[in-house]
Amino acid sequence: MEREKESFKVWTDETRRIVYSKGHGVAHAHEIEWLYENIVDLAKDWNDEKGFAYMAFIEELQQVSPKGSGQYVKLHETLAKSGCKCIAYIEGNSYEVSVQSSKHKQMSNSPETVNKYFITEREGLKWFEEMGY
Repeated sequence: MEREKESFKVWTDETRRIVYSKGHGVAHAHEIEWLYENIVDLAKDWNDEKGFAYMAFIEELQQVSPKGSGQYVKLHETLAKSGCKCIAYIEGNSYEVSVQSSKHKQMSNSPETVNKYFITEREGLKWFEEMGY
């Protein structure tokens, strides 16, 4: 299943229980809210002990708006409550995104969800495989 709105597109790999998203441009608060609401909806059948994994392609995001930063923390809280066990951020070589990622990483740690940052999708998928996805 696939959904798209403004800066974000989300889709799933139902066999592996992975929800993917790809963002571009400037991520505004209402777009991040749409993002986590749709991730949770797409993964609603996976809210069990195994849960699900989430991979975010953020290399094309230019930045997150100031209000979006608060929604970013809400995204992590919502995913943790909804059964997300691990999040892989694919940041490519985007320096600006990397700087913001570092700040957000500190703001979004939760005991329910493990977050890691990778340069390539392949690295993220390998980690998911190690985590059972």
